[in-house]
Amino acid sequence: MKKYLELLNPKPVNKIKWYNVFYKLLLSLFLTGVFADNITKSELTLNTIQHKNIEYLAINKFITSHQLKSTYYESKEKLEIIFENKKLYLSPFSSYCKINDISYHLTYEVILKNNQLYVPVLPFYNILEHVNLPVQFLGSKNNKMKVLTNIYNIKEFYINNKTNGAALIIKTTKKFNESDIATSINSSGWLNITILNCAIDSVGIQNSILNHPIIQVNTVQHKTSSQISFLLNKKVDDIIVSTHETTIEVLLAIEQASNVKKIQELRKKWLIDTIVLDPGHGGKDPGAIGIKNLQEKTITLDITKQLGNMIERNLGMKVIYTREEDVFVPLWKRTQIANNAEGDIFISIHANSSKKHSSIKGFETYLLRIGKTEAAVEAAKRENETIKLEEQSHKYIDFSDAKRIVASMTQNSAMKSSEFLAEAIQRNLSKHLNSKDRGVKQAGFHVLVGATMPNVLIEVGFITNKEEATLLNKAQYKRSIAKGIFEAILDFKNKYERK
Repeated sequence: MKKYLELLNPKPVNKIKWYNVFYKLLLSLFLTGVFADNITKSELTLNTIQHKNIEYLAINKFITSHQLKSTYYESKEKLEIIFENKKLYLSPFSSYCKINDISYHLTYEVILKNNQLYVPVLPFYNILEHVNLPVQFLGSKNNKMKVLTNIYNIKEFYINNKTNGAALIIKTTKKFNESDIATSINSSGWLNITILNCAIDSVGIQNSILNHPIIQVNTVQHKTSSQISFLLNKKVDDIIVSTHETTIEVLLAIEQASNVKKIQELRKKWLIDTIVLDPGHGGKDPGAIGIKNLQEKTITLDITKQLGNMIERNLGMKVIYTREEDVFVPLWKRTQIANNAEGDIFISIHANSSKKHSSIKGFETYLLRIGKTEAAVEAAKRENETIKLEEQSHKYIDFSDAKRIVASMTQNSAMKSSEFLAEAIQRNLSKHLNSKDRGVKQAGFHVLVGATMPNVLIEVGFITNKEEATLLNKAQYKRSIAKGIFEAILDFKNKYERK
């Protein structure tokens, strides 16, 4: 027992000795490079342990489950794991890992327990996702975690140049539906091809031979879709997509000068490339005040900035913010900003509160309509209180007059698409948050009045609920909220951009 306790709590002077003995045994048992054949599951369930209230995964389980090769360098006391085209390095008692030449902070140190090395699950998989390795942490419960691992069905590409353009041929392992593929080109010349229900062999794509008009390629893997982005050195006038048994063919019409203006006018009608994000409250208006003086305006700004970064980095859309810092912006001006920017989507982000019941929690998404329930009316009343802080008078709609609000809504032809966006937000947030789905509701929020594009207001949680307030104060939870909203926007683009 004494030796066992010493192994779990080694003295600093003995680290090298016990670690060398341990790893010789570990390498002989687990790191031989021999892996199970015919493992084709895309979702893995792995056992975890709790250490100081942090969830940990045995590194040998990670290696074998992902079918990776590894080498231990005894002189350096480092474990090298080869994953795709990247080299991952781990050391005992260190809270850092290195991928190729870049160091990343794991937050918590690598530990030894029961003769095995363990890594902290959440930061470890977040780092792997950050460097675009083909894994995704799905969640954990009762010391079991689920992770999505890769099954490639997008392999590589090549280019056939033609007299009037180029044919981009993407090799696949199955036939995709044309309706599951969306394309767009942003102002920087990036051609973005988004494909539903696929997994990209990023190494195969990166190793494909670049040829005119493509000068650079990037890939992004999401849970329900993937995106391949090609940087073009020529202006593309039109894009035609066709699918076959083992290929996706993207025909690029280049510099058809006589048709450029007509094509641009047609494409502008359905291209979704600008989104307006509205972090609720700000400045002298803190919004709701929750547990431990937690302020709504701080939460909404944090989530909005994370969401904006995801959109710009992965979708190439233009993001307009109604505020980017702690300043006061009148409700009427927020809608005006959205309209002036000719935004395609308007999303207002808020946090909820309840004076009567501290046990109420959950997330919900609102549409601009007269509230049907007492809770919806109360939520709108609270968010509309901001008007009292405005210095200049502005003529707002009287929500007590049903005819006036209905008349204002008839100006908004995007109600059906707003409903789809609200439902997509609730559906995707449910995947990422372990909280109550309170559904899609309707209420008279002044911040949505007059928006000429699809618009919704999201209440991400109750800061008057002790459990939810604690979560909303954590960066990882706010990132999960942003990721759920991001995936809803992607669903929205996939449905409406081709119309």
